[in-house]
Amino acid sequence: MVISEIERYRASKKVTITSMFVNTLLAALKMVIGLIGRSPALFADGIHSFSDLLSDIMVLFATKHANKGADYNHPYGHERIETLATVVLSIMLIMIALLISYHSIQNWFIGELIIPDQWTIYAAIFSIVANEGLFRYIMVTANRIGSDLLRANAWHSRSDMWSSVVVLIGLIGTTLGVTWMDSLAAIIVSIMIGKMGVEWCYKALSELVDTGVNEEILHKIEETIAKVDGVKRFHCLRTRKMAGQIILDVHVLVDSHITASEGHYVAEHVRGALALKIENIKDITVHVDVAEHPEQIVDPKDMPPNRTEIMRQLEVYLVQNHQNVNLHQIELFVYYYSKKIELYLLAPAACKRALVDANLESFKIEGMTTIIKLFMLHSVQEEK
Repeated sequence: MVISEIERYRASKKVTITSMFVNTLLAALKMVIGLIGRSPALFADGIHSFSDLLSDIMVLFATKHANKGADYNHPYGHERIETLATVVLSIMLIMIALLISYHSIQNWFIGELIIPDQWTIYAAIFSIVANEGLFRYIMVTANRIGSDLLRANAWHSRSDMWSSVVVLIGLIGTTLGVTWMDSLAAIIVSIMIGKMGVEWCYKALSELVDTGVNEEILHKIEETIAKVDGVKRFHCLRTRKMAGQIILDVHVLVDSHITASEGHYVAEHVRGALALKIENIKDITVHVDVAEHPEQIVDPKDMPPNRTEIMRQLEVYLVQNHQNVNLHQIELFVYYYSKKIELYLLAPAACKRALVDANLESFKIEGMTTIIKLFMLHSVQEEK
């Protein structure tokens, strides 16, 4: 199902505001109880929740500006703002993991036993439940609208849940006199948080450098294009992603003698099939080819002459053969190939004798094998 930009923004705004409310409550609760209950770990966990509140504000800002839609300076839209914000949030996760590891290792060697109040344990349990519920709530919406930014923010909430687990284990361990449990658990959780941050950062950075879709989606795209009637082959298939949405362009090879209208029809058929079969398609560009050609850009000087030049050369040829023909009365159809050019002339009966006497088979275009086929307009009408 395709989610509109407005729906994406509304869904993101709703869950982000909810997350902001929960993180504000948790930050205040843990910081106050941490101070009163003499638990530096719980107070630090409250600071962690406050950092989640800052990330929520960043998400709200990013989703608002990422869903503005296209404009003159951003023809593909503003979704990359969401990708950039994902990178920032991922770096925050990595920094939090490093800070937890640093303080855990430090406390392991120089920490002092502090007996906290039992209310700190209740606050840690409440934080675990609230953050896990918030993680699941955000992740459902993130998967529904395909937002990597919301997924990263959801994992930010889960990182806060794990830090609360660390606090809870530390509080219980301290109560029982096993002080090293706090530091060991904190290091394990920091590794999990750091791993998640690195994964999301890598994914977002890959998107920023226009990495294509994975092999499974690419194979599905190729199958969809190949099944469209009128597509002989295809090449120059390229994909990239923008905030979880796919941008795709491809060259399809069609029969060389079909009209431009029919070629456009085949291209639109390809676009429609891809839009229906592939999820999260944002933009599709289909270029129609009638012959295989190199993918690199060709210098216009090395290309065969255009229609205007062909008509000029034909007029010169007719004059040289002493034939007076009004070329404006002739319909010219041009078919280009790699080393060959075919010209189809649809002429009225009045031009028949002059064109026949001109011996058009001798008309050649330099550097090309030239084939000319002459059809009389009245003969076509009679067949109809």
